[in-house]
Amino acid sequence: MDLFSKLPDDAPVTSDEIRNSALVRRLRVLLHASPLYQLGQSDTRRDEAFRHYDTLVIALKILDVIAERMGMEIEADREYIDFSLAPLLDAMDRRAGLLPDVERHVQITDKVFAALRNDGDARRPFKIPYSDLDESGELVERQLEFRLIQDAFGLNGDLVMRLTNEAVNLNFNALELDLEDSQAATEAIVHSQMCRGKFDEARRNAHYAVRQSRLYCDRLRKMLRDTQRDISRVDWAEKAPNLIAEAMGHLEDRLDVEHNIILTATDRLDSLTPGTPESLAVARIVAAIQYCVETHTVLQRELMTARTTFLDSQAQQAFVAENISKMPDLMREVVEPMMAMSVTDVTAIAEKTIPHLMAPKVPEQVSLCFLFDGLLRPKRALRRDWIDIEPFEPDHLAGDIALYSENDRKIAEHLLQSVVHKTSLTDLLAYARTQRFTHAQCAVIVLLVMQHFDIESTEKPIVRVEKSGQLLVDTEFYGDDVWLEPMESF
Repeated sequence: MDLFSKLPDDAPVTSDEIRNSALVRRLRVLLHASPLYQLGQSDTRRDEAFRHYDTLVIALKILDVIAERMGMEIEADREYIDFSLAPLLDAMDRRAGLLPDVERHVQITDKVFAALRNDGDARRPFKIPYSDLDESGELVERQLEFRLIQDAFGLNGDLVMRLTNEAVNLNFNALELDLEDSQAATEAIVHSQMCRGKFDEARRNAHYAVRQSRLYCDRLRKMLRDTQRDISRVDWAEKAPNLIAEAMGHLEDRLDVEHNIILTATDRLDSLTPGTPESLAVARIVAAIQYCVETHTVLQRELMTARTTFLDSQAQQAFVAENISKMPDLMREVVEPMMAMSVTDVTAIAEKTIPHLMAPKVPEQVSLCFLFDGLLRPKRALRRDWIDIEPFEPDHLAGDIALYSENDRKIAEHLLQSVVHKTSLTDLLAYARTQRFTHAQCAVIVLLVMQHFDIESTEKPIVRVEKSGQLLVDTEFYGDDVWLEPMESF
Protein backbone atom coordinates (compact mmCIF):
# COMPACT_ATOMS: atom_id res chain seq x y z
CA MET A 1 0.00 0.00 0.00
CA ASP A 2 1.29 3.47 -0.85
CA LEU A 3 1.83 5.30 2.41
CA PHE A 4 1.31 8.65 0.71
CA SER A 5 -1.90 7.76 -1.10
CA LYS A 6 -4.01 9.51 1.57
CA LEU A 7 -2.35 12.87 0.97
CA PRO A 8 -4.35 15.09 -1.40
CA ASP A 9 -2.50 16.07 -4.53
CA ASP A 10 -3.84 19.59 -4.48
CA ALA A 11 -3.17 20.34 -0.79
CA PRO A 12 -2.54 24.08 -0.68
CA VAL A 13 0.67 25.43 0.83
CA THR A 14 0.40 29.01 2.01
CA SER A 15 3.17 31.52 1.46
CA ASP A 16 3.43 32.14 5.22
CA GLU A 17 4.22 28.47 5.76
CA ILE A 18 7.00 28.62 3.17
CA ARG A 19 8.40 31.93 4.40
CA ASN A 20 8.51 30.76 8.02
CA SER A 21 9.54 27.22 7.23
CA ALA A 22 12.77 25.65 8.42
CA LEU A 23 13.94 25.63 4.78
CA VAL A 24 14.10 29.42 4.54
CA ARG A 25 15.65 29.77 8.00
CA ARG A 26 18.37 27.24 7.17
CA LEU A 27 18.98 28.98 3.88
CA ARG A 28 19.60 32.27 5.68
CA VAL A 29 21.89 30.47 8.12
CA LEU A 30 24.04 29.15 5.27
CA LEU A 31 24.13 32.57 3.59
CA HIS A 32 25.80 34.08 6.66
CA ALA A 33 28.78 31.81 6.03
CA SER A 34 29.13 32.87 2.37
CA PRO A 35 32.06 35.27 3.03
CA LEU A 36 33.95 32.42 4.70
CA TYR A 37 33.24 30.04 1.80
CA GLN A 38 34.48 32.62 -0.72
CA LEU A 39 37.58 33.25 1.36
CA GLY A 40 38.47 29.56 1.44
CA GLN A 41 37.90 29.17 -2.32
CA SER A 42 40.27 32.07 -3.07
CA ASP A 43 43.31 30.28 -1.59
CA THR A 44 44.25 28.66 -4.89
CA ARG A 45 44.04 32.01 -6.71
CA ARG A 46 46.48 33.85 -4.47
CA ASP A 47 50.13 34.54 -5.15
CA GLU A 48 52.36 31.52 -4.76
CA ALA A 49 53.93 32.99 -1.61
CA PHE A 50 50.55 32.88 0.18
CA ARG A 51 48.99 29.67 -1.15
CA HIS A 52 50.17 27.54 1.76
CA TYR A 53 48.04 29.54 4.21
CA ASP A 54 44.61 28.16 5.09
CA THR A 55 42.70 31.44 5.21
CA LEU A 56 39.49 29.80 6.42
CA VAL A 57 41.28 28.58 9.56
CA ILE A 58 42.87 32.02 10.00
CA ALA A 59 39.45 33.70 9.71
CA LEU A 60 37.89 31.42 12.32
CA LYS A 61 40.86 32.03 14.63
CA ILE A 62 40.35 35.79 14.26
CA LEU A 63 36.66 35.48 15.12
CA ASP A 64 37.57 33.30 18.09
CA VAL A 65 40.18 35.77 19.42
CA ILE A 66 37.82 38.75 19.12
CA ALA A 67 34.99 36.83 20.81
CA GLU A 68 37.29 35.81 23.64
CA ARG A 69 38.25 39.42 24.46
CA MET A 70 34.83 41.08 23.99
CA GLY A 71 33.52 42.47 27.25
CA MET A 72 37.00 42.44 28.86
CA GLU A 73 38.84 45.52 30.08
CA ILE A 74 41.39 45.10 27.28
CA GLU A 75 39.66 44.03 24.06
CA ALA A 76 41.21 42.72 20.85
CA ASP A 77 42.93 45.24 18.62
CA ARG A 78 45.05 44.57 15.55
CA GLU A 79 48.27 44.20 17.56
CA TYR A 80 46.71 41.63 19.90
CA ILE A 81 45.26 39.66 16.97
CA ASP A 82 48.63 39.57 15.18
CA PHE A 83 50.23 38.27 18.40
CA SER A 84 47.56 35.57 18.77
CA LEU A 85 47.89 34.47 15.12
CA ALA A 86 51.70 34.20 15.21
CA PRO A 87 51.91 30.55 16.41
CA LEU A 88 49.31 29.42 13.85
CA LEU A 89 51.01 31.22 10.95
CA ASP A 90 54.45 29.96 12.03
CA ALA A 91 53.12 26.39 12.00
CA MET A 92 51.72 26.87 8.47
CA ASP A 93 55.10 28.20 7.32
CA ARG A 94 56.98 25.25 8.81
CA ARG A 95 54.58 22.78 7.20
CA ALA A 96 55.36 24.36 3.81
CA GLY A 97 59.11 24.25 4.51
CA LEU A 98 59.41 28.05 4.83
CA LEU A 99 60.95 30.24 7.50
CA PRO A 100 58.41 32.35 9.42
CA ASP A 101 58.21 35.88 8.05
CA VAL A 102 56.44 38.61 10.05
CA GLU A 103 55.92 40.82 6.99
CA ARG A 104 54.28 37.95 5.10
CA HIS A 105 52.09 37.23 8.13
CA VAL A 106 50.89 40.84 8.19
CA GLN A 107 50.04 40.70 4.48
CA ILE A 108 47.97 37.49 4.71
CA THR A 109 46.22 38.80 7.82
CA ASP A 110 45.33 41.98 5.92
CA LYS A 111 43.79 39.86 3.16
CA VAL A 112 41.67 37.91 5.64
CA PHE A 113 40.53 41.08 7.40
CA ALA A 114 39.60 42.60 4.03
CA ALA A 115 37.35 39.60 3.35
CA LEU A 116 35.74 39.65 6.81
CA ARG A 117 35.05 43.41 6.74
CA ASN A 118 34.00 43.53 3.07
CA ASP A 119 36.70 46.00 2.05
CA GLY A 120 35.95 45.26 -1.59
CA ASP A 121 32.61 47.07 -1.16
CA ALA A 122 33.91 49.94 1.01
CA ARG A 123 33.13 47.98 4.20
CA ARG A 124 29.41 48.14 3.59
CA PRO A 125 27.27 45.25 4.89
CA PHE A 126 27.42 42.01 2.95
CA LYS A 127 24.43 41.84 0.60
CA ILE A 128 23.53 38.32 -0.54
CA PRO A 129 20.40 37.70 -2.65
CA TYR A 130 18.14 34.67 -2.22
CA SER A 131 14.74 33.52 -3.48
CA ASP A 132 11.54 33.49 -1.45
CA LEU A 133 7.76 33.55 -1.95
CA ASP A 134 5.73 36.66 -1.24
CA GLU A 135 2.21 36.75 0.21
CA SER A 136 0.64 36.10 -3.19
CA GLY A 137 2.78 33.01 -3.78
CA GLU A 138 5.01 34.65 -6.42
CA LEU A 139 8.76 34.00 -6.42
CA VAL A 140 10.67 37.14 -5.41
CA GLU A 141 14.31 38.02 -4.90
CA ARG A 142 15.18 39.06 -1.36
CA GLN A 143 18.44 40.31 0.07
CA LEU A 144 20.20 39.41 3.31
CA GLU A 145 22.38 42.17 4.80
CA PHE A 146 24.82 41.57 7.65
CA ARG A 147 28.29 42.35 8.96
CA LEU A 148 30.84 40.09 10.66
CA ILE A 149 33.40 42.48 12.19
CA GLN A 150 33.01 46.11 13.14
CA ASP A 151 35.36 48.68 14.64
CA ALA A 152 34.54 50.20 18.03
CA PHE A 153 36.14 52.18 20.82
CA GLY A 154 37.20 50.21 23.89
CA LEU A 155 36.95 51.28 27.51
CA ASN A 156 40.36 53.00 27.33
CA GLY A 157 39.47 54.87 24.12
CA ASP A 158 41.56 52.71 21.79
CA LEU A 159 40.18 51.36 18.52
CA VAL A 160 39.24 47.69 18.96
CA MET A 161 37.37 45.06 16.98
CA ARG A 162 34.08 43.46 17.92
CA LEU A 163 31.85 40.82 16.40
CA THR A 164 28.32 41.52 15.29
CA ASN A 165 25.47 39.37 16.56
CA GLU A 166 25.56 37.39 13.31
CA ALA A 167 29.28 36.70 13.69
CA VAL A 168 28.83 35.68 17.33
CA ASN A 169 26.15 33.17 16.39
CA LEU A 170 28.18 31.97 13.42
CA ASN A 171 31.24 31.47 15.62
CA PHE A 172 29.27 29.42 18.15
CA ASN A 173 27.29 27.37 15.58
CA ALA A 174 23.96 28.77 16.79
CA LEU A 175 22.53 31.02 14.07
CA GLU A 176 19.05 29.60 14.62
CA LEU A 177 19.27 30.22 18.40
CA ASP A 178 19.33 33.39 20.47
CA LEU A 179 22.44 33.95 22.55
CA GLU A 180 20.38 33.18 25.67
CA ASP A 181 19.24 29.83 24.24
CA SER A 182 22.74 29.01 23.06
CA GLN A 183 24.18 29.79 26.48
CA ALA A 184 21.56 27.64 28.23
CA ALA A 185 22.26 24.78 25.81
CA THR A 186 26.03 25.01 26.34
CA GLU A 187 25.74 24.87 30.13
CA ALA A 188 23.31 21.95 29.92
CA ILE A 189 25.86 20.12 27.73
CA VAL A 190 28.62 20.83 30.28
CA HIS A 191 26.52 19.41 33.12
CA SER A 192 25.59 16.32 31.07
CA GLN A 193 29.20 15.66 30.05
CA MET A 194 30.37 16.07 33.64
CA CYS A 195 27.88 13.46 34.82
CA ARG A 196 28.98 11.05 32.07
CA GLY A 197 32.70 11.52 32.77
CA LYS A 198 33.57 13.27 29.47
CA PHE A 199 35.84 15.79 31.16
CA ASP A 200 37.81 17.04 28.14
CA GLU A 201 34.64 17.81 26.16
CA ALA A 202 33.10 19.45 29.23
CA ARG A 203 36.21 21.61 29.69
CA ARG A 204 36.03 22.91 26.11
CA ASN A 205 32.32 23.66 26.39
CA ALA A 206 32.91 25.38 29.74
CA HIS A 207 35.27 27.81 27.99
CA TYR A 208 32.56 28.39 25.35
CA ALA A 209 30.16 29.22 28.19
CA VAL A 210 32.65 31.79 29.53
CA ARG A 211 32.81 33.54 26.15
CA GLN A 212 29.05 33.50 25.78
CA SER A 213 28.71 35.05 29.24
CA ARG A 214 31.03 37.89 28.24
CA LEU A 215 29.12 38.51 25.02
CA TYR A 216 25.76 38.44 26.77
CA CYS A 217 26.95 40.90 29.43
CA ASP A 218 28.43 43.20 26.79
CA ARG A 219 25.11 43.28 24.94
CA LEU A 220 23.15 44.38 28.04
CA ARG A 221 25.81 46.83 29.20
CA LYS A 222 25.76 48.44 25.76
CA MET A 223 22.11 49.32 26.38
CA LEU A 224 23.07 51.01 29.66
CA ARG A 225 25.98 52.87 28.02
CA ASP A 226 23.73 54.09 25.22
CA THR A 227 21.26 55.34 27.83
CA GLN A 228 23.96 57.37 29.56
CA ARG A 229 25.15 58.84 26.27
CA ASP A 230 21.81 59.49 24.55
CA ILE A 231 18.57 58.35 26.17
CA SER A 232 16.68 58.72 22.89
CA ARG A 233 18.59 55.75 21.41
CA VAL A 234 16.98 53.28 23.84
CA ASP A 235 13.28 52.46 24.00
CA TRP A 236 12.57 52.70 27.73
CA ALA A 237 8.83 52.67 27.20
CA GLU A 238 8.62 48.98 26.32
CA LYS A 239 11.72 47.33 24.83
CA ALA A 240 14.29 48.05 27.57
CA PRO A 241 12.05 47.06 30.55
CA ASN A 242 11.06 43.82 28.81
CA LEU A 243 14.70 43.08 28.00
CA ILE A 244 15.74 43.67 31.61
CA ALA A 245 12.91 41.49 32.96
CA GLU A 246 13.86 38.66 30.59
CA ALA A 247 17.55 39.09 31.47
CA MET A 248 16.86 38.88 35.20
CA GLY A 249 14.99 35.60 34.71
CA HIS A 250 17.69 34.28 32.40
CA LEU A 251 20.46 35.18 34.88
CA GLU A 252 18.60 33.53 37.73
CA ASP A 253 18.31 30.31 35.71
CA ARG A 254 21.98 30.49 34.71
CA LEU A 255 23.16 30.93 38.29
CA ASP A 256 21.13 27.89 39.41
CA VAL A 257 22.55 25.73 36.62
CA GLU A 258 26.10 26.98 37.19
CA HIS A 259 25.95 26.25 40.93
CA ASN A 260 24.77 22.72 40.11
CA ILE A 261 27.68 22.28 37.68
CA ILE A 262 30.16 23.43 40.34
CA LEU A 263 28.66 21.02 42.90
CA THR A 264 28.83 18.13 40.44
CA ALA A 265 32.41 19.02 39.45
CA THR A 266 33.47 19.28 43.11
CA ASP A 267 32.04 15.84 43.86
CA ARG A 268 33.88 14.44 40.83
CA LEU A 269 37.10 16.15 41.90
CA ASP A 270 36.96 14.49 45.33
CA SER A 271 36.81 11.05 43.73
CA LEU A 272 39.71 11.62 41.28
CA THR A 273 43.43 11.21 41.92
CA PRO A 274 45.20 14.59 42.23
CA GLY A 275 47.55 15.39 39.35
CA THR A 276 45.82 13.21 36.76
CA PRO A 277 44.61 14.75 33.47
CA GLU A 278 41.02 14.12 34.55
CA SER A 279 41.44 16.05 37.80
CA LEU A 280 43.14 18.95 35.99
CA ALA A 281 40.29 19.10 33.44
CA VAL A 282 37.66 19.14 36.19
CA ALA A 283 39.58 21.86 38.06
CA ARG A 284 39.58 24.01 34.93
CA ILE A 285 35.84 23.43 34.53
CA VAL A 286 35.24 24.65 38.10
CA ALA A 287 37.35 27.77 37.45
CA ALA A 288 35.53 28.54 34.17
CA ILE A 289 32.03 28.11 35.58
CA GLN A 290 32.97 30.08 38.71
CA TYR A 291 33.97 32.94 36.40
CA CYS A 292 30.52 32.72 34.79
CA VAL A 293 28.90 32.89 38.24
CA GLU A 294 30.87 36.00 39.18
CA THR A 295 30.17 37.66 35.82
CA HIS A 296 26.44 37.00 36.00
CA THR A 297 26.25 38.12 39.65
CA VAL A 298 27.85 41.49 38.81
CA LEU A 299 25.54 41.92 35.79
CA GLN A 300 22.53 41.09 37.94
CA ARG A 301 23.44 43.89 40.35
CA GLU A 302 23.85 46.34 37.45
CA LEU A 303 20.44 45.45 36.05
CA MET A 304 18.84 45.95 39.45
CA THR A 305 19.93 49.61 39.31
CA ALA A 306 19.09 50.03 35.60
CA ARG A 307 15.95 51.99 36.42
CA THR A 308 18.03 54.43 38.48
CA THR A 309 20.46 54.77 35.56
CA PHE A 310 17.53 55.66 33.29
CA LEU A 311 16.15 58.29 35.70
CA ASP A 312 19.57 59.87 36.26
CA SER A 313 20.26 60.00 32.53
CA GLN A 314 16.82 61.47 31.87
CA ALA A 315 17.45 64.22 34.45
CA GLN A 316 20.91 65.01 33.05
CA GLN A 317 19.79 65.12 29.40
CA ALA A 318 16.49 66.92 29.94
CA PHE A 319 17.92 70.37 29.14
CA VAL A 320 20.29 69.31 26.36
CA ALA A 321 19.53 70.96 23.04
CA GLU A 322 17.71 68.69 20.61
CA ASN A 323 20.24 69.18 17.82
CA ILE A 324 23.02 68.06 20.22
CA SER A 325 21.18 65.11 21.77
CA LYS A 326 20.25 63.57 18.42
CA MET A 327 23.70 63.03 17.03
CA PRO A 328 23.95 60.97 13.82
CA ASP A 329 25.50 57.54 13.59
CA LEU A 330 28.84 58.53 12.05
CA MET A 331 29.55 55.19 10.39
CA ARG A 332 26.09 54.35 9.03
CA GLU A 333 24.70 57.84 8.34
CA VAL A 334 27.86 59.79 7.44
CA VAL A 335 30.85 57.68 6.39
CA GLU A 336 29.06 55.04 4.33
CA PRO A 337 26.97 57.51 2.24
CA MET A 338 30.08 59.62 1.57
CA MET A 339 32.06 56.57 0.43
CA ALA A 340 29.43 56.00 -2.24
CA MET A 341 29.80 59.59 -3.57
CA SER A 342 32.23 60.90 -6.12
CA VAL A 343 35.49 62.56 -5.06
CA THR A 344 34.20 65.99 -6.17
CA ASP A 345 31.07 65.77 -3.99
CA VAL A 346 33.01 64.51 -0.97
CA THR A 347 35.58 67.32 -1.35
CA ALA A 348 32.86 69.96 -1.42
CA ILE A 349 31.28 68.57 1.76
CA ALA A 350 34.62 68.20 3.52
CA GLU A 351 35.70 71.78 2.77
CA LYS A 352 32.56 73.11 4.47
CA THR A 353 32.62 70.71 7.43
CA ILE A 354 36.22 70.10 8.47
CA PRO A 355 36.98 73.71 9.56
CA HIS A 356 34.20 73.45 12.17
CA LEU A 357 35.68 70.19 13.50
CA MET A 358 39.25 71.44 13.85
CA ALA A 359 40.72 72.69 17.12
CA PRO A 360 41.09 76.48 17.56
CA LYS A 361 44.34 78.03 16.40
CA VAL A 362 46.97 79.14 18.91
CA PRO A 363 47.17 82.95 19.11
CA GLU A 364 50.28 84.39 17.52
CA GLN A 365 51.02 86.84 20.38
CA VAL A 366 52.26 85.48 23.71
CA SER A 367 50.13 86.29 26.74
CA LEU A 368 52.35 87.40 29.65
CA CYS A 369 49.58 86.68 32.16
CA PHE A 370 49.27 83.04 31.08
CA LEU A 371 53.05 82.73 30.86
CA PHE A 372 53.47 84.09 34.44
CA ASP A 373 50.79 81.71 35.78
CA GLY A 374 52.39 78.80 33.95
CA LEU A 375 55.83 79.49 35.38
CA LEU A 376 54.46 79.63 38.94
CA ARG A 377 52.45 76.44 38.54
CA PRO A 378 53.82 73.45 40.51
CA LYS A 379 55.84 70.97 38.53
CA ARG A 380 53.77 68.07 37.25
CA ALA A 381 54.77 64.55 38.02
CA LEU A 382 56.10 62.74 34.98
CA ARG A 383 53.61 60.36 33.44
CA ARG A 384 55.06 56.89 33.42
CA ASP A 385 54.92 55.19 30.05
CA TRP A 386 56.43 51.94 31.31
CA ILE A 387 55.44 49.12 33.64
CA ASP A 388 57.73 47.65 36.25
CA ILE A 389 58.50 44.01 35.56
CA GLU A 390 58.66 41.97 38.71
CA PRO A 391 61.66 39.60 38.84
CA PHE A 392 60.80 36.00 38.24
CA GLU A 393 60.88 33.88 41.39
CA PRO A 394 61.29 30.19 40.51
CA ASP A 395 60.82 28.97 44.11
CA HIS A 396 57.29 27.79 43.44
CA LEU A 397 58.21 25.64 40.43
CA ALA A 398 58.82 22.54 42.56
CA GLY A 399 55.27 22.80 43.87
CA ASP A 400 53.88 23.27 40.34
CA ILE A 401 55.75 20.19 39.10
CA ALA A 402 54.38 18.15 42.00
CA LEU A 403 50.84 18.78 40.75
CA TYR A 404 51.47 16.47 37.81
CA SER A 405 51.48 12.69 37.97
CA GLU A 406 54.65 10.74 38.65
CA ASN A 407 54.44 9.06 35.24
CA ASP A 408 54.39 12.44 33.45
CA ARG A 409 57.36 13.66 35.47
CA LYS A 410 59.38 10.52 34.67
CA ILE A 411 58.65 10.82 30.94
CA ALA A 412 59.69 14.50 30.91
CA GLU A 413 62.89 13.81 32.88
CA HIS A 414 63.78 10.90 30.58
CA LEU A 415 63.44 13.17 27.53
CA LEU A 416 65.74 15.80 29.07
CA GLN A 417 68.26 13.11 29.99
CA SER A 418 68.28 11.95 26.36
CA VAL A 419 69.62 15.32 25.15
CA VAL A 420 73.13 14.66 23.80
CA HIS A 421 73.69 17.74 21.62
CA LYS A 422 72.98 21.43 22.04
CA THR A 423 69.33 21.99 21.13
CA SER A 424 66.66 24.64 21.67
CA LEU A 425 63.51 24.30 23.74
CA THR A 426 61.50 24.95 20.56
CA ASP A 427 63.00 21.92 18.82
CA LEU A 428 62.64 19.78 21.94
CA LEU A 429 58.92 20.57 22.26
CA ALA A 430 58.42 19.97 18.55
CA TYR A 431 60.08 16.55 18.90
CA ALA A 432 57.92 15.77 21.94
CA ARG A 433 54.75 16.49 19.97
CA THR A 434 55.88 14.20 17.16
CA GLN A 435 56.20 11.49 19.83
CA ARG A 436 52.59 12.19 20.89
CA PHE A 437 53.46 13.68 24.29
CA THR A 438 50.41 14.97 26.14
CA HIS A 439 49.88 18.59 27.14
CA ALA A 440 50.70 17.74 30.76
CA GLN A 441 54.01 16.10 29.78
CA CYS A 442 55.02 19.12 27.66
CA ALA A 443 54.13 21.40 30.58
CA VAL A 444 56.40 19.40 32.89
CA ILE A 445 59.25 19.74 30.36
CA VAL A 446 58.86 23.54 30.40
CA LEU A 447 58.70 23.65 34.20
CA LEU A 448 61.83 21.51 34.55
CA VAL A 449 63.73 23.71 32.10
CA MET A 450 62.70 26.82 34.06
CA GLN A 451 63.77 25.15 37.30
CA HIS A 452 67.19 24.22 35.88
CA PHE A 453 67.63 27.81 34.65
CA ASP A 454 67.66 28.98 38.29
CA ILE A 455 71.31 28.90 39.43
CA GLU A 456 70.23 28.98 43.09
CA SER A 457 68.00 25.95 42.79
CA THR A 458 68.78 23.07 45.12
CA GLU A 459 67.53 20.50 42.59
CA LYS A 460 70.21 18.57 40.69
CA PRO A 461 70.05 19.84 37.09
CA ILE A 462 69.49 17.37 34.29
CA VAL A 463 70.59 19.76 31.53
CA ARG A 464 72.42 23.06 31.35
CA VAL A 465 70.11 25.96 30.34
CA GLU A 466 71.31 29.17 28.66
CA LYS A 467 69.59 32.12 26.99
CA SER A 468 69.37 32.02 23.20
CA GLY A 469 68.07 35.52 22.44
CA GLN A 470 65.21 34.07 20.35
CA LEU A 471 61.48 33.73 20.97
CA LEU A 472 59.93 30.37 21.76
CA VAL A 473 57.90 29.03 18.83
CA ASP A 474 55.13 26.71 20.04
CA THR A 475 51.37 26.39 19.81
CA GLU A 476 50.77 26.38 23.58
CA PHE A 477 53.73 28.04 25.33
CA TYR A 478 55.12 31.54 24.86
CA GLY A 479 58.22 33.43 26.02
CA ASP A 480 61.97 33.43 25.43
CA ASP A 481 63.66 30.40 23.92
CA VAL A 482 66.69 28.78 25.62
CA TRP A 483 69.54 26.44 24.70
CA LEU A 484 69.72 23.01 26.35
CA GLU A 485 73.00 21.10 26.69
CA PRO A 486 73.83 17.82 28.51
CA MET A 487 75.56 18.24 31.86
CA GLU A 488 78.21 15.63 30.95
CA SER A 489 79.81 18.06 28.48
CA PHE A 490 80.84 20.38 31.34
